[in-house]
Amino acid sequence: MPGLVMDGARTMLIRGGWVLTDPTTGAVQRDAAVRLLGNQVAEVGDAARLMAAYPELPVMGQADAVVMPGLIDAHSHGRGLSPIQKGVLYDYLENAFLDWSSMVYLPNELCAALSAVRHLRMGATAIHHTGWNDEGPRALEEAQAAINAYRRAGIRLAYSPAMRDRNRFCVDEQGFLETLPPAQRAFVEPLTRYDPVAIQDQYMALFEALHAAHDGPMSRIFHGPSWAHGTTDAFFARIRESAAAHGGLPIHIHTQQTPHQRAWSIKTYGHSLVTHLDRQGVLGPRTTLGHAVWLSEADIELMAARGASTTHHASCNLHVRNGISPIWHMIRAGVNVAMGIDDKSLNDDDDPFMELRLAATLSRVPDFDLGATPVLTAPQVLAMGTVNAARTLGFAPEHGRLVPGAPADLVVLDTASLLRDPWTSDRLSIPDLVLWRAKGQDVTDVVVDGKVVMRDRAITTMDVAALYKEVRDYVARHEAAPAPQARIDGINAVRPFFHEWHRRMLTHLDVSEPFYRMNGRA
Repeated sequence: MPGLVMDGARTMLIRGGWVLTDPTTGAVQRDAAVRLLGNQVAEVGDAARLMAAYPELPVMGQADAVVMPGLIDAHSHGRGLSPIQKGVLYDYLENAFLDWSSMVYLPNELCAALSAVRHLRMGATAIHHTGWNDEGPRALEEAQAAINAYRRAGIRLAYSPAMRDRNRFCVDEQGFLETLPPAQRAFVEPLTRYDPVAIQDQYMALFEALHAAHDGPMSRIFHGPSWAHGTTDAFFARIRESAAAHGGLPIHIHTQQTPHQRAWSIKTYGHSLVTHLDRQGVLGPRTTLGHAVWLSEADIELMAARGASTTHHASCNLHVRNGISPIWHMIRAGVNVAMGIDDKSLNDDDDPFMELRLAATLSRVPDFDLGATPVLTAPQVLAMGTVNAARTLGFAPEHGRLVPGAPADLVVLDTASLLRDPWTSDRLSIPDLVLWRAKGQDVTDVVVDGKVVMRDRAITTMDVAALYKEVRDYVARHEAAPAPQARIDGINAVRPFFHEWHRRMLTHLDVSEPFYRMNGRA
């Protein structure tokens, strides 16, 4: 059974006491089984009937298990180790960029392998690796090393390289330089000296090479130009034209993650970055805005009108003090909302069940009208980690469901903790119980593209112990070497000016009334 591959001539049955066939409706079949043929779902039906009809087929799962579509992390950076594991606590995002500059970074191949293992064992069968600064003479080699590591692990992948051709150090970095004393300016200025056109050229060449070599059903390659405020209009134009030339590829971009980013947009354009993306012809049905915390009602209406999506990063937004994205309002308006773990999960373990539960919890904020603010339902939230996420990544229309013709990506959950610790009423639906009680550690078996990649909680596609040893050996050689003292001293000297600059930027912020009523100051 371990490593079993279905090639079209073979098949298998995945049985469960409950098979969640469609997370968007909460449809569940009792005492059912999923028959796989090759890399697709062939049928879902009564377990006894299917086992009698196909007695020769191997059977995975249990009579009291939950079988459901694999979950999808629609926004990750594939870092492998979290900042906390690297010895750095979280703070405001802008502060974090200063703090993270001194921590150890693993090679891309190890990062990707670790990210794949962490996701698979928690029940995520697909991951979107959105890049960051994918630059330098070895950019293509490093990107391919990551992609190949994901492939060896067996996880389904979406990959978008990313670069920034403006505002790389902070918002309005040229204006920031003007506020600095000579010594601090001498430290920061080299970090703001770069050629935007050269960056664009390198990005386009990298994207085309990766798309030509790796785009396919198991590794979608599309555009991810990092930050909306870190992308010039000329860069947007090239990305828009390239996406169209390739048949309408997805575009994924961090947008209005912090109040400072929104304030910069108001100062620079006189309107939000969402409006700016729309005026650049970038906002549309294949566009996903990462985080999208600092939105106005007009932004949400525009996103809904254009058919755009967002990835919601509940844990990350709390960790780096972004705030709470107004997903309740977005979903009500018709915006497609997907789950993104972003390497900063609540329990530091990339558990997608916990991430969905936190998203549901954060959206349950109070209002003054008991009947006007219904909570998000379990199907609405589970869709964020399945069908909605698949849509943002350009996967097949049925991806995220267990219906005939859908990709054979699914997980099996042990229900001991879910239902028998020591007892759980059967008054609630299985989707409700999965949302509010399931954990990644309940996952026993994982199938991706018709291949068993985890069996009895053991990854079958790679030697995890050897991978962990390689990671530990690497950090033992590199983590003990501190960042250059001159760099640490330079960052610390710049920090108070950095804070003051961002404080001033907020004078341009145009939104103040919160979407959610948390309490009252007066």
